[in-house]
Amino acid sequence: MAAAFFKRKSRETEGTPIPGKGSDRRIRILYQFLLVTLAVSVIPLLMASYKLVGINRTFLEDELLALHSQVANSAAEEISAAMSNVLGNLELVAKAQGGSSPLDREERERSLIFYLDQYPEIVQLIQYSTSGRQVARVFRVGQSKVPAMAESVLTSAVAEASSGKTYVSRPMVLGEQKVPVIAVAMPVYGSAGTIQSVLLGVVSLQKVQATVERINIRRQGSAYVVDRSGVLIAHQDQDRVAKSEDMSSVEIVGRYLLAGVSAGTIPFKDKMGKDMVGSYANVKALGWGVVVQEPRDDAYRIIRDMRYQALIWAVVAILAAGVASTLLAFRLARPIGILAGKAMSLAKGNFQERVDIRSRNELGQLARTFNHMAAQLERHDQNLRDTFINTTKALAAAIDAKDPYTRGHSQRVAQISLEIAKEMGLSPAEQQKINIAALLHDVGKIGIEDHILKKPSQLTDEEYHVIKQHPRWGAMIMGHISQLKEVMPGIQYHHERLDGTGYPEGRAGDQIPLLARIIAVADTFDAMTTDRLYQKAMDPQFVVSKLHEWKGSRYDPTVVDAMTRIYTRIVNRGA
Repeated sequence: MAAAFFKRKSRETEGTPIPGKGSDRRIRILYQFLLVTLAVSVIPLLMASYKLVGINRTFLEDELLALHSQVANSAAEEISAAMSNVLGNLELVAKAQGGSSPLDREERERSLIFYLDQYPEIVQLIQYSTSGRQVARVFRVGQSKVPAMAESVLTSAVAEASSGKTYVSRPMVLGEQKVPVIAVAMPVYGSAGTIQSVLLGVVSLQKVQATVERINIRRQGSAYVVDRSGVLIAHQDQDRVAKSEDMSSVEIVGRYLLAGVSAGTIPFKDKMGKDMVGSYANVKALGWGVVVQEPRDDAYRIIRDMRYQALIWAVVAILAAGVASTLLAFRLARPIGILAGKAMSLAKGNFQERVDIRSRNELGQLARTFNHMAAQLERHDQNLRDTFINTTKALAAAIDAKDPYTRGHSQRVAQISLEIAKEMGLSPAEQQKINIAALLHDVGKIGIEDHILKKPSQLTDEEYHVIKQHPRWGAMIMGHISQLKEVMPGIQYHHERLDGTGYPEGRAGDQIPLLARIIAVADTFDAMTTDRLYQKAMDPQFVVSKLHEWKGSRYDPTVVDAMTRIYTRIVNRGA
């Protein structure tokens, strides 16, 4: 009976699932659903995404090669056409300067000015004799000077043109304008078909520069033009052109100089060591090279973005599968977990447990069976509890019956102790312990002989010493019942005092359990307010005032304060 009573949990803990049981079951089911979902949906999706990314990568790489090659070739053709047009215009000017009629310098220059106005890409026109003497010179306003050509270059230009060939110099840069130019020398034939002079034209490469500046590939893609030696002719950064920067050390330029023909897109590193991809194309008739390039990261950004998007959607799919699996797992596992938790709680004595699972399947039937079983156990438990309490009360009454003056004492002390516990806000479980301990607090008096217990005169020291042993004897008598272990402190220490002057052990302060401190106040109040052999019943208000005098020395102040708040209610009810 006691076992059934003390296994009962308080209302605060009733229904609490047992950790590690139902939750573990739900987790196992969740893992199973997740694995199945991954196997049938997410893994195929990832494989399909991987395949599609691979296919698209190949396609995009091909498109990348085609784009770079197309841009490079298109720019090379545009530059070639523009420069062919310039060379053709210079050839027309050279033909116009030939003939049988000798012209003086002024006449020559007037003729050259006419052509200078017709062809804006020509910056200067200079005519030399085959011996290298300047015979005429015209220029545009503000562009009268160009970087001085080396004598060897001028000599080579006149000599090569005098031999009937066309000479094209390396690029140069005008002073303040920083516009790249080239010098082109052509023979001027007389009426007899002989070379009578040389025409040197300084040609602006602004159209080449404009063509390069128009080329933009994605974010950082660009283009530039180099001559046969790898020196910059056109670049978006004109300062680099002005410095005649040598690009021959760049891998893609080196390949162009080596091959001299167009090629597909290749990976390489620029002068700063940055990974690039690009293509080069040959400008026909001039030997120049157009290089189109962009950072490798930018070129493959689309592929990375595709992978990133595939990864995002894969994560979304995994999360969606996880959420769906979790919901489904909890939908199925929750009733099982509830049943498992309630069953474990029921096994620990919480017979008021019920399962609220509204379902028509087997789980619903199991829940209804569980509730019926729990109701039967609760009724049986209540019968045992009632039997146990009644037995305890009967035992307490039997003890009190040994002394006519203490009849009903244990029952009253139990009622007062219970009221104090409620006033102090103790849990129902603690209240039950105090009730049982108070009912049995004087059980040790069974071992005291009647002539001592009922003696009408003052006790001797030896007899009083015997009386003081009843708390210890009570603990010894009831200590064999393991289920009463938690109430033993209330029985054994209810005559101890805070100042250590109590008995049987002389405990002090916090060494005295709360159960015993509560019973001590209730025991004193009942003893002083009832008739005894050695005293008459005292006024309850007087007794409470005495308890206040002893507060802190004999009795717990908190317990005394609680007793003060409720004693009138106890007296009025006849406690």
